[in-house]
Amino acid sequence: MGSILQTTLNTRALPTGNFRYVRSDYPGKLTDDEVRWLYQNDITTIVDLREEKEYVSRPCRLEKEEGFSYYHLPVTGGGDTPKSPEAVAETYLGMIDEQMDKIISTIMNAESNVMYFCGAGKDRTGVVSAIILKKLGYSDRVIIDDYMETKENLMDFLVAYVREHPQVDINIIIPNEENIRRVLEAIPVL
Repeated sequence: MGSILQTTLNTRALPTGNFRYVRSDYPGKLTDDEVRWLYQNDITTIVDLREEKEYVSRPCRLEKEEGFSYYHLPVTGGGDTPKSPEAVAETYLGMIDEQMDKIISTIMNAESNVMYFCGAGKDRTGVVSAIILKKLGYSDRVIIDDYMETKENLMDFLVAYVREHPQVDINIIIPNEENIRRVLEAIPVL
């Protein structure tokens, strides 16, 4: 599928048939045309899920753009980077905390369409997307398919990243269906 923005790899609307919820990787190189497109499509509530260090070192221009409401709501749970592929699901489950409740509430109660993002639009954004879709009543299959689209969008980037960082286990950073399935099993019926 690809990205709806030219300067990102993984920006796309959730499969709701509109732009109400747009998930993304870090939109750090947005062009004026892309900012205008977001504004024209009323995607003006922006939720930054990155931790403080990422937020400070890599600012997003939308925070200062007129007509946009910007919320820095970092995903706080989950702990450190997983050490094994099996630990990824545990990391995801750790993200589901009171801060996640605040994030979901902010996104789902926004007056405009929302774009939310983290670094790659993969893990933190993937968990947020799964919870939103579950709350909207979508099937686990639809949620898993949305999550796995990230693998398709980011595969070249992730392979290149591992080539540059050989100490990283590619099986930890590539989206795996089983990880999001474990999250879906843990989310209470809404």
